[in-house]
Amino acid sequence: MTRALRICLSPGGIDGGGIGMVMLNLAEAFCAQGHQVDLLHIGPSGGRVAPQGCRLVSLGARARHALPAAWRYLRRNRPDLVISARDYINLLMWGTRAALLSGPRPALIWSFHTHHASELEHGARLQDRLAAGLMRGLIARPDALVAVSQAVAKGLSRDLGLPPGRISVIENPVWTPARLRARTAPCPHPWLSGRPLWTEGAGSRPDPAVILCAGRLVAQKDFPTLIDAFARGPADWRLIVLGDGPEAPALRAQIAAAGLETRVDMAGHVANALPYMARADLFVLPSRWEGFPMALVEALGCGCPVVASDCPGASAEILEYGRLGHLVPPQDPDVLLAAMKAALAAPGAPGQRLEAAHCFNATRASARYLAAAQVAA
Repeated sequence: MTRALRICLSPGGIDGGGIGMVMLNLAEAFCAQGHQVDLLHIGPSGGRVAPQGCRLVSLGARARHALPAAWRYLRRNRPDLVISARDYINLLMWGTRAALLSGPRPALIWSFHTHHASELEHGARLQDRLAAGLMRGLIARPDALVAVSQAVAKGLSRDLGLPPGRISVIENPVWTPARLRARTAPCPHPWLSGRPLWTEGAGSRPDPAVILCAGRLVAQKDFPTLIDAFARGPADWRLIVLGDGPEAPALRAQIAAAGLETRVDMAGHVANALPYMARADLFVLPSRWEGFPMALVEALGCGCPVVASDCPGASAEILEYGRLGHLVPPQDPDVLLAAMKAALAAPGAPGQRLEAAHCFNATRASARYLAAAQVAA
């Protein structure tokens, strides 16, 4: 008979971004399997709702104050397994586990969701650099190390001098039954409302072409290169930018300077981007680096054609090195524009995109996490 486990997921914040979504998807899968799941978070939940059977546990507003609360949680609840993410949270959960002076200690998995070398190279905060340095000194302490892509695993192994196989690769769980259903929800954007769904087949696409991008408006995502490429394209194209972040004012200024205000919509953050992806003519990911871009898998899993930069990270792995979408060099608007034109001219049938993307599901990922920790369920 399968034993129900108590599993603690500790991603830090869950109010936005991919790591919070990853942990919520894992929680849904673990709960569906009959396990008890607690999701420890710092700061607000951002309106994200835990799946049925999962308990949200707040550790407070700031990570540096979370150590006592995390220690009390572990002492009182004694989970069988802790899965943490982000360097400072990995350190937090290792420290609280080490502080348990009696009784059983949980198995601990550190997970890594970004391309570390690129993150540190491009202006990581001082506290992030300090956390990365401390993590290197303690890298042998967790029971398992998990990277979300081969590129992330290879970079970590090289930087930390780890032997081959020390880091397991478990791709992010993008799809759950609830998220598959969410693709067909109505899309509120007037440029996309009423358009055909890619999940219902390719068919003919209405004019004008609507291009979509989504993500935090930060330097890493390099939306300026996309806007530059878009400005050089046909005058009837339209572009929707989903997301918010510190680069928003600069992007609006770039759009205004190019005279694109009527053709580019900075639509802000939306709770469910899937209905947009299921109807847009093309999804573009112009990032300078990535760990595992969930939005790319989401677009594929909605059947949408994609163009992505071949940057450090998992984009090439996800696109099977060009079989599922166009790969272009980062920060090259001319090549990006050519790829966008090619993808719109020959979008291909959505079937292979749908099939490939749905391998990144929470049921598969949850089983692999349990195997990595060698926890018997």
